Formats: sequence, structure tokens, C-alpha cells
Amino acid sequence: MYYEMIGFHGEHQSEHTVDGVPEPKLDRSTLFLDFDGTLVELADRPDAIKVDPGLDALLRGLSEKTKGRVVIITGRAIEDIIQYLGDFDGPIIGGHGAQERLSGEIRNHELADPDTVKRLGEMTHAFAATHPGLICEEKPTGVVLHFRQNEDLAAQAYAFLRALSETHEGFDLHHSKMAYELRPAGIGKDVSMRRLMENEHFAGTMPIFFGDDVTDEPALHWVVEQGGLAVKVGEGETAAGCRLGEPEAARRTLRRWLEA
Repeated sequence: MYYEMIGFHGEHQSEHTVDGVPEPKLDRSTLFLDFDGTLVELADRPDAIKVDPGLDALLRGLSEKTKGRVVIITGRAIEDIIQYLGDFDGPIIGGHGAQERLSGEIRNHELADPDTVKRLGEMTHAFAATHPGLICEEKPTGVVLHFRQNEDLAAQAYAFLRALSETHEGFDLHHSKMAYELRPAGIGKDVSMRRLMENEHFAGTMPIFFGDDVTDEPALHWVVEQGGLAVKVGEGETAAGCRLGEPEAARRTLRRWLEA
């Protein structure tokens, strides 16, 4: 592939580092940012997160520096994530790649049949209602079962969603942080990144990705393969070449890049 052959060095990065992360030349980069666990700290419930008051200004500044090449890439539905992003009007990839917003238009993955997704949500809600500590999160493209409030229920949550995946063709089961998720087969953040980087506005720039979860690893690995900059936020084994301890450190690094 093109990126694998040329790599990104010299003209795309300065010699400086911020918290051990090389400082890129933002005007020659595309910046992919995960949200939960990367830009904001995780919470017991998806709707209980606390967003840093400076995040809106940070994203707007980074978008200006990259000439509009800041992409929020998240497991959340786009309809959910936009309430936390202030005035950010740039590209958003939601549902781990099952949704995308480009030029203001939201499009769902063609395999996310609304009737099937609705049925999955109804069954998962009913299951969670009889298992205190489980939380069902419905998305336009799938469903998530969170067990953060009761880790003893992880095995039951897995068994339930695995059974659903076996009876609903075209949906795969994935493990996330304290949760399991059903989403359309064949999608992923790495797949969406690859497709977006072929777009004329992004082609030839260096891909940068900040991610924290095991679901981010394929995308972190892909960025490394392209010679880009992959940053792991938090603990755990990773393909990324750089690591930051927590979302606060990620925001600080991005802020220093902006101020450089």
C-alpha cells in the first residue's frame, strides 16, 4: 500500500516530543480521536460522563490547524456523541464504523437493518431488566450490554449476546471495556480510517490515532503499518508506539500540540 511504502517522517513530524509523544506537523496530518476513555474519563453509565469544559475549544483549534482533518471516531452513535462535542462540525465516525457523518450528513451502515436493530434492542432491554447491574445501550446500528456496575454478570451478558449473534446473521459479537456489543459484520474503525484516507481531502496526510480500548487495537495497528502515529491511552497491551496514562494526559498533549 502507498502509506506502507513511503512512511511518514521528516516533513510530517518535528524533532520535539510532548509527554513522550512525537509532535506532528498538524497541517500535514489527519487526527483520529476516540472519545470515551480517550478524550473523557469513563463512567459507570455512558450518560454519566463529565466532559472537560475546554474540549470544545480544543477540537475547534485542532480542526483549524489540520485544515478540517479532525475526525471523532467512537463506538457511540453519532446522534448521541454530538451532544458532547459543542460546536464541532467535522467528520464523525460512530458505532465503530457503522455510521459516518461527512459534510453534515449522517449515514448508517447498509447492513444495520432498522427492524433487526430494533428487535435486538428490545430483547436486550428485557434481559437487562431482569439482571440488576446490566445496562442496555441501544444504537442505530446495534446494541451494547454493559456490566460495569456488576462484573459478576459478565459471563451471562456474553452468553446472552452470543446467542443473539448466532440467530441474527450479519451481526458480530465484540468485547469492549466492561461491555459486549453486537454490530454489523465487516465494519471497524480501521476499515473506516482506510476508506476516509482515500478521500481527496485526506490523502497524502499522516494518520494519527488516539485510542484506549481493545476495540481500538486494529485501528492502532493499521496506523502503525502506515507509518503514522498511534497513541494508546491507558493500560493494556497495544500495537501503538506511544502511550499516555489517562484522558487528561491525552487532552494535555493535544493542547500542547495546538499551542506549539
